[in-house]
Amino acid sequence: MTLEKLSRHIALKIKQYDPDGPGSVEVLEYGIGLKLNLYAGILLTVLFGVLFSDVLSALLALGAFIALRKFSGGVHLPITVCSIVTGLGAAILPLIGVDGNMRLILDTATIAALLAFAPHHFEVVYRAREENVMLAKLTAIGLVLLNLLWIQSSIISMAFAIQAVLILPIFPKKGGVPS
Repeated sequence: MTLEKLSRHIALKIKQYDPDGPGSVEVLEYGIGLKLNLYAGILLTVLFGVLFSDVLSALLALGAFIALRKFSGGVHLPITVCSIVTGLGAAILPLIGVDGNMRLILDTATIAALLAFAPHHFEVVYRAREENVMLAKLTAIGLVLLNLLWIQSSIISMAFAIQAVLILPIFPKKGGVPS
């Protein structure tokens, strides 16, 4: 069973037992899907981390990716695919060796992408008011600068760079219309 089907099943069961409860089946399904995606992503990161690299480094990559995504937005994959790709990617990143020069290039390119395109495909966490958009953009850039100037982690730089690719207007929006 895919996570999409599981979230739909849980939402239907909730509505079956509480038909007058708050939220439609679709709203419940979306919220449950977000939680399942998070939990499955963490679980798969730990499992793949044990198999391929070390768990703490894999969790660092996942945490960096999630933190930047919260403020930069980005394209969305189906929940099941997203969980698998995220967990696998977070576990593989620690295996890639990146020196200081490459880290500088990654962080600089990430900041450029964030300046130009963040936030993109923004989640409903923030309303689309101008001050919220600017605050999200500045927070995202601040996270990258924090790593660039202080933390200096190649794992975080790679996770941020991958997230920055997901805000580029090269992916179609829902319905197949390019961004």
